[in-house]
Amino acid sequence: MDAKRLVLVHTVSPLLDVFNKLSAELLPGVQLMHVLDEPLLERVRQRGQLAPEDSGRLLTHVAVAESTGADAVLVTCSTVSPCVDDVRPEASIPVMKIDEAMIAEAVARGTKIGVLATNVTTLEPTRQLLEAQADVAAKEIEVELVLVENALPALLSGDGTTHDNLVKKAALELANRMDVLVLAQATMARVLDVIPEAERPVPILSSPHLALERVRELLD
Repeated sequence: MDAKRLVLVHTVSPLLDVFNKLSAELLPGVQLMHVLDEPLLERVRQRGQLAPEDSGRLLTHVAVAESTGADAVLVTCSTVSPCVDDVRPEASIPVMKIDEAMIAEAVARGTKIGVLATNVTTLEPTRQLLEAQADVAAKEIEVELVLVENALPALLSGDGTTHDNLVKKAALELANRMDVLVLAQATMARVLDVIPEAERPVPILSSPHLALERVRELLD
């Protein structure tokens, strides 16, 4: 039987290594293919919001994935996650959002939910996803958004240590008044390596691990 094939759509390059390593652990035997579309995220940043053309661009990537025989697509950019809702009705294979599983877990775990992001365009989409999930769960939640400035530029320039230290500091400060924290971007998952479990006042959730576990369930 042919190996299952997962296509990942990224908008920042550091995520290729993150998902290669994590997939080796969680999805052994699954073939990965990567699409890196940095201009997609840059256009959203320039506009300050999503536009219909972003969904169209994502649909093009999904169509290419379908043509290669992919079994599923995972969109790893939280900023463009809302576009997945537009793409799904047009796709013949499952198209998954990086943060869906994490959002569900966060709402299940608490009512005061802190959201940390290093990219300003990720904050509001994450809030909207949390509130939508809370509606589904018939639960009242409070969401506090925190932008960790200067962290993403440091990471993209190769300074992972500065990125990690900035996010860690912000996470530990926010945790004091929250039930659970959400690291809104997949690029931030690396910070869990510098915040030992014993130092976490509340659960800190990141999307890559939870998303790939959901992919594994889908492909089994």
